[in-house]
Amino acid sequence: MSDAIKDAYRDISSLKIRSGTQKLNLIKLNEPDNAMVYYMENYADFFTLFIQEDETKYKTLLKNRDVRLNKIRASDPASPYYLYCQAEIILQWATIKLKFNDKINAATDVFEAYKLLEKNAKKFPDFLENNKSLSIIHALAESVPGWVRKIMGIKGSIDQGTKEISMLATRAAFENHIFKEEIVAIYSYILFYSNNRKEEAYALFDRFRLNHKLNPLVAFLKATMAQKTGRNEIALKILEERPKSSDYIPFYYLDFMYGKFKLYRLDKDADMHIQYFLTHFKGKHYIKEAWQKMAWYHMAVHNDKVMYKKCMVNCAKYGQSLIDEDIQAGKEAGNATMPNDVMLKARLLFDGGYYTKCENLLILHSEKFVNAIHDGEYYYRLARVMDALKNYHDALDYYDLTIIKSDPGKYYACNAAPNAGLIYEQTKKYAKSKTYFEKCLELNPAGYTSSLHQKLSRDSSGSDIKNRRGMF
Repeated sequence: MSDAIKDAYRDISSLKIRSGTQKLNLIKLNEPDNAMVYYMENYADFFTLFIQEDETKYKTLLKNRDVRLNKIRASDPASPYYLYCQAEIILQWATIKLKFNDKINAATDVFEAYKLLEKNAKKFPDFLENNKSLSIIHALAESVPGWVRKIMGIKGSIDQGTKEISMLATRAAFENHIFKEEIVAIYSYILFYSNNRKEEAYALFDRFRLNHKLNPLVAFLKATMAQKTGRNEIALKILEERPKSSDYIPFYYLDFMYGKFKLYRLDKDADMHIQYFLTHFKGKHYIKEAWQKMAWYHMAVHNDKVMYKKCMVNCAKYGQSLIDEDIQAGKEAGNATMPNDVMLKARLLFDGGYYTKCENLLILHSEKFVNAIHDGEYYYRLARVMDALKNYHDALDYYDLTIIKSDPGKYYACNAAPNAGLIYEQTKKYAKSKTYFEKCLELNPAGYTSSLHQKLSRDSSGSDIKNRRGMF
């Protein structure tokens, strides 16, 4: 891990791929026996493919995987980096294979990397870098079906993964570790998504002094977690301050994020940024969602039903249904029902964390809904915003109204029931909370049953439900 290698890695991990690659080519001349260069080269391919999703490049660059592994296998087996670098390269390609929907080979790669990292951890117990990737595998192992864990022999838990990455993060801060940004990214992900410790996850970026103005990846992660913790204004500022020069490879998804976050604020120019993403991005993911958000923009901002329909036609036509966001967008595109503009505005304001504005909008238009027959969405939106504002008394009343008045084919009641259960659980009224959780399992809205019921599935295995708040 020479100074030159570290310098190249800093460029590549900041998405200055061209500069980092040039530095690696010089290292090959000046340090011909340093196999670490092949590990760093793989980062360049990984970030390029992960961000740009260019299938032609994927097919071309995939051959580099085995070339680099063979170079490392021909190096010093007594080094703690020997097995570690092999495992990391294999894991990076597993992630890319998932991006391109090659799930079987990705799973095989994850298992191979896991075995290498476990072996290295036994061989070099003080080499904490093993925890960087082991922590992810161990944390995610708990969400893998038991029979899969048994067949593959992967063990682990959220607690184990969290402890491993926490230990490494502590050392990274103390030593100003070369992989500090990557370690913090993994730590924040595990805290946020696996532990539901969202505020703690978001605070890591300031605690470890990661600068979003110098690294688009840091901007991406920090803005994502800022927005998901109700800091939409801060998320917008982070994205505005991200580096945009030609030194960095294009990261068009950040333009989509920026447009989407502006849409949550009902900005009139939100569509420009979403359209920029749709015009320039050539990958498979988030295309359907982007067309859905364009349709929402035209309905919520301009009440333009014609443009809404046109965008939804494009939503159905373009992109692929490989990830949750695109799957849900595709389902909406196949639904002939047009959303109510007031309900859509309320939904967007809520998603942006503008709870008071959302509440005021719903109350202002109450006469349109309380005396009319509708699918229960009005009461659901009111319940959610009252819940977010910690007005739990009114939230419970509106959740009950949602359950009573909802269309059985919509997700509102199925989502309202566990939310009410969580409020009762928080106040230690466990019998009452159980009633609402069971109510959720009784409901079967089309297209949502599996995802909503899975969030309650831990109860059936007898484990506790303390971490479930916020999942709904």
